[in-house]
Amino acid sequence: MPLLDAFDTTFDAASLRLMASGMVGHVGGAVALTATGRGEGVTTVAIGLASALARHSSSRVLLVDGTPLGQRAGALLGQSDAQRSLRDVRASGDKLGELVRPVPGFNFDLLMLADVPRRGVGDADTWDSAWRTLRQAYASVVVDAGSLRSEGPHLWGAWVDHIAIVIDSTRVTRDAMEAQKRRLKNSDVRLSGFILNKRRFHVPPGLYGAIT
Repeated sequence: MPLLDAFDTTFDAASLRLMASGMVGHVGGAVALTATGRGEGVTTVAIGLASALARHSSSRVLLVDGTPLGQRAGALLGQSDAQRSLRDVRASGDKLGELVRPVPGFNFDLLMLADVPRRGVGDADTWDSAWRTLRQAYASVVVDAGSLRSEGPHLWGAWVDHIAIVIDSTRVTRDAMEAQKRRLKNSDVRLSGFILNKRRFHVPPGLYGAIT
């Protein structure tokens, strides 16, 4: 099955809810996706959301593969050779758009970063300017920030408006979510919402309470 067909309309509802909430769908709207651990489906959801947002909007959509150690989105999309560093961003000057690659078959663009920018460190000033330029060029920016067990989501929190956690609904439990909430209270990651991945059942109200 072609990759595009695999996503089809699966993520339409999630994308429309994100747009209705104001998290994306307006100029400069940026959301990073993360999860409590590997295997929750962050990359799949990020690609699916970017594809769905592109279908429901006449404006441009950018997917950022922001997991330098994995580069999973780029690999799935057959773009593994397109990785860019902050040094590339600095050298691009006013040709920043050349670092972004259209994804064949999809209506969104891809930026793969070899470094996660740290605010106030190194090339952060250059990235800050470039990031603002990119956000003005796209109505929706979706960042695959990787697992909370890595530093990616903690660094991306300084650059996006919202962070949403992806939860594999086939293995989540109320106790697990309560434990995660306690861990996040002492974290610098502030979640704006969540996406239940692989949901094939009615979600009990108690589970939503545990998550929020």
